[in-house]
Amino acid sequence: MLRWLEHETDPQDQRLGNREKVRKKIQQIVKSSKDRIRLEAIARSRNLGIWRIKRAKIILNTIDGENVRRIVLNVRVPPESIIKCQDRFAQIGFAYFNKPERKPTAREVRVEKMLAFLENPPSKRSSKWQSTVVRYIGNDYVAKDIQQIRDLISDPDSSTTEIARQVCRRFNLQQANGKPQLTQTQHALRRMDMDNIIELPPRKNVRQNSRKRLVTAKLWETNFKPVRLKTAEIKNLQLIPVQSKADRQRWSTLISQFHYIKTTRLFGAQMRYLVYGDSHLSGTLNIAKRSPFESERYWASRYMQIKRGNILLGALGFASSAWRLTSRDRHINWTDEVRTANLKYVVNNVRFLILPWIHSKYLASRILGQIARQLPFDWEARYGYRPVLLETFVQTDRFKGTCYKAANWIKIGTTGGYSLSSVYKKDVPTKDIYIYPLRKNYREILSSRCSEPSNRIRTQG
Repeated sequence: MLRWLEHETDPQDQRLGNREKVRKKIQQIVKSSKDRIRLEAIARSRNLGIWRIKRAKIILNTIDGENVRRIVLNVRVPPESIIKCQDRFAQIGFAYFNKPERKPTAREVRVEKMLAFLENPPSKRSSKWQSTVVRYIGNDYVAKDIQQIRDLISDPDSSTTEIARQVCRRFNLQQANGKPQLTQTQHALRRMDMDNIIELPPRKNVRQNSRKRLVTAKLWETNFKPVRLKTAEIKNLQLIPVQSKADRQRWSTLISQFHYIKTTRLFGAQMRYLVYGDSHLSGTLNIAKRSPFESERYWASRYMQIKRGNILLGALGFASSAWRLTSRDRHINWTDEVRTANLKYVVNNVRFLILPWIHSKYLASRILGQIARQLPFDWEARYGYRPVLLETFVQTDRFKGTCYKAANWIKIGTTGGYSLSSVYKKDVPTKDIYIYPLRKNYREILSSRCSEPSNRIRTQG
C-alpha cells in the first residue's frame, strides 16, 4: 500500500487532490459539535466492527483537512476505498454507517475477535488468552500479549517511541544485529492503534514533513554549467553512507530538487549514499569490507573520518523491497510463506541520481558496479545480515535502463503500473523490473525455508 504513495508528477495526482467539493459537503453534514462527538464515538468504538471504525476515521481525517495520501498513512485503507467512503458519506451522511458495504476480511475478523475478547475477558486461566491471535508486521500477538501492551501504556506522557522501547524489552524483539526492533515495533503499535486494539497517547510535537523542512534548506543553483569529466579525473568513487544531519539535508535536497520522484521518505530498512569522485583520494570499498567485523559505531566513524573527493556526483537510496511482485516472485519460485520469511534479503534501489550538470562516460554503470560490491558489507554493519539480491524499477517512458544493463543487472519482467485509484491506473506508466544477484545461488537461498525463530513474540522471564 505504501508503495502507492511515492509521488510522481502525474495528472492523476491533481485529479485525486481536487476533492474540495466533497470535503465541503462532508463538513456541512458534520457541522455541529454533537455530530463530531457522534463520529468520534464510532471511530473509538471497540464493538462496532473494523469497517465502521476505519470509515469514521476516514471522515474525521477528511474534515481535518487531510488529503488521500495522508489518510492512507493514518488509517491504512486503500486509496480507492477512501475516495468511495468520502463520496458515499457526502451523499447519505450518517446513514452510511447503518450497514457495512461488505463482509469483513479474514484479517478484520481476527481483529474483531480480539477486540470482543478483551472487552469481555475470561478468567486468567482460560486457554483463550493464548489462542486468540492477531498479526502485525510479521509478528503474532496473542491476547495476553495485547493486554500486557495495554498495561504498559499507562503513563499519558510516554511517547510512542518510549512505549515501543518497553515492548521490545518486554518481548525480546531484536534485529539480527542484537538491536531492538524499534522502528518495526513503532509501526506495529500504530497499526494496533488504528484498529483500536490499543490506544496510544496523543502524538506531541509532530515533526513537519520532509517537504516543509526542505523549504528552509539552501537549494542548489539551477543555472549550473555542464561539467565534463574524464574517467581518470574521478577514477576513485566514494559512496558515503548518509549519517550526519548535514548529509541527510544534502541528500534530501538533491533528491527533492533533481530526482523525478520528489519524495525523500524511504520505507523499512534503508541506506542512503552521497557519491563523490576524485583522482587520487582512496575509495570506500575497502572501508566497507573491513567494517562488518567491527561495531556499527566503528563502521560509522570510519566513513565520517574519510577525506571526501572534490566533486559531488550524485546520490543513491536503498530500502525494503516491494512486498509482492509477480515477476520476481515467480522468478525466485516464492510461496507467500517463504517470501514473508526471506523478503528482508532483497533490497530495492529506490533512488539513483547523477547530478544533471555532471557528464562522464560510463559513470552510472561504474556507480552501480561499486555499490553492488559495497552495499552488502554496509548493510551487514548496520543491520546484522547481508542481502542476497538487489532489485529496482525503471520507468519505461523516461529511461531505457541502459546503465543497469551495462552493470549486468537482469530484466525479469514489467509492472502493470500502480496508482492511487484503479480508475486512473491506465494513465500510469509501466516499469521494467531489474534484479542484481549478490550470490550465485540466490534463488536457492531465497526459496529455501528460513531456520529463523518463530514469528510468535516471546516474553522475557
